[in-house]
Amino acid sequence: MKDIAVEQRGAPVAFSGRKKRWTTKDILVSGMIGIVFAFVQLGLTYAFMAAAVSAGPVVARLLNGFFFLSGFMALAIVRKPGIGLLSQTITGLVMTPLTPFGILMLFGCLINGVLTELMFVPTRYRKYSLAVFVIGMGVISIVYTLLEYGMSGYGGLAVGVQVGIMAVSAISGAFCGWLCKRLVDALMRTGLLSGYAAEWQSGTPR
Repeated sequence: MKDIAVEQRGAPVAFSGRKKRWTTKDILVSGMIGIVFAFVQLGLTYAFMAAAVSAGPVVARLLNGFFFLSGFMALAIVRKPGIGLLSQTITGLVMTPLTPFGILMLFGCLINGVLTELMFVPTRYRKYSLAVFVIGMGVISIVYTLLEYGMSGYGGLAVGVQVGIMAVSAISGAFCGWLCKRLVDALMRTGLLSGYAAEWQSGTPR
């Protein structure tokens, strides 16, 4: 049997192949997170559009990081490859008929999910420290802004405004990474997710 290293609050963790398989509980938890954040992101989508029109793109990008919470939170709790993408996909499916962007919203959430998973690939899904969340979400926020650069027309703005957009995107992502880690830690302490909380506290693999 393969050796199993475990983690306690951000230390390295690695499970055998069997431990990385999704369970029904994993899917339900991921789905619940995806649905909750679908409605959070729905409000944020309209807030983003309103801020972009009334205050400009720099202010609007303050909301950037919040769009990645679904995937990061699901991964922080379940800690299995693909769970972040699953949660973001569910978020996108719920949001698609509720926004004027239609199927593009699902596509955007899929990109968010893939980017989220990529942040944990370098550590092979072994590490869930505060630094991983802050740096990971900060990087994703910058990358996603760059992906939207063309369609948003940012290239035609003043250099100072463009620098502001990128800086605020990074700050927003880093802040939301910090927020996500704190929310997960607080949720685990409540005991609502007993199976996952046991692993979070003692490092015992599921």
